[in-house]
Amino acid sequence: MSRVVIVGAGSNLGAREASIAAARDLLAAREGIAVRAVSPLYETEPLGPPQPPYLNAAYRLETALPAPALLQVLLRTERRLGRRRTPSERWGPRSIDLDLLWDERGPHESPELRVPHPELENRGFALRPLLDVAPELRDLLEPALRRLGSPLAPWTRSAMVRMSASGGDLEVNVEAGSAADALALSVQHPRPPGRPWATRHAVVEPTPEGFAAAVRALCRAGFSIHRTTIAHCSESQWTTAFHGIDLGLPTDADVRLWTTSSPNRSVQARFSLSLSHGRVFF
Repeated sequence: MSRVVIVGAGSNLGAREASIAAARDLLAAREGIAVRAVSPLYETEPLGPPQPPYLNAAYRLETALPAPALLQVLLRTERRLGRRRTPSERWGPRSIDLDLLWDERGPHESPELRVPHPELENRGFALRPLLDVAPELRDLLEPALRRLGSPLAPWTRSAMVRMSASGGDLEVNVEAGSAADALALSVQHPRPPGRPWATRHAVVEPTPEGFAAAVRALCRAGFSIHRTTIAHCSESQWTTAFHGIDLGLPTDADVRLWTTSSPNRSVQARFSLSLSHGRVFF
């Protein structure tokens, strides 16, 4: 019998919003898991050593998977999105972090997993999005949130991606100051029903043209891109995952990308993709 579980998601490396959205989609594509609600995003200061701020959210899932099996799904999803857990990273930055916060079935305790999360009532960044998607828990958990003080405000995007293609124009709000986020979010559209997900990994030059070259290569290989995750950014390279389907139909693509930064560091990106067969990947 299916039940409700709440999963917390966080990211502070690479394209943060795109990583949280990609994790949601990958979980929704799993047999036996249904995503019923997603909280707003909240930006929070990190615990541990100096590192970039996090974006945090929560997913409300319905599943019949037992807690240990669901944990393995969460860990596999993290790996697909570029995370490699190591003993030294407990308080370190990560491209994606997925935690099983609460289970309608009740507490679970094993060497690998404790549910509810043992630090849940001490972490506003987990409590606030959890209550957004599980209002039935307010009587139980809102006192802990009030005790922590400093209520979180939903994070708002402050930049715009403008995209044009043969099928028309599209605008998407994205994260200011992150060309990686702008480019990752500029390639996304629904997955055709009945087609299994596949992922292609690439290390690309950290420029719009480097990203465009990777998109062109995948189109020529017959891979239809539905979402992109940039898991790690540096001055010399981006570690990129392209999620989509293998159509086996090589396509010549004209891909053009431009980014401009205004004085307040917001990013505007223009993404143009046209295909020789008249199909557009949005």
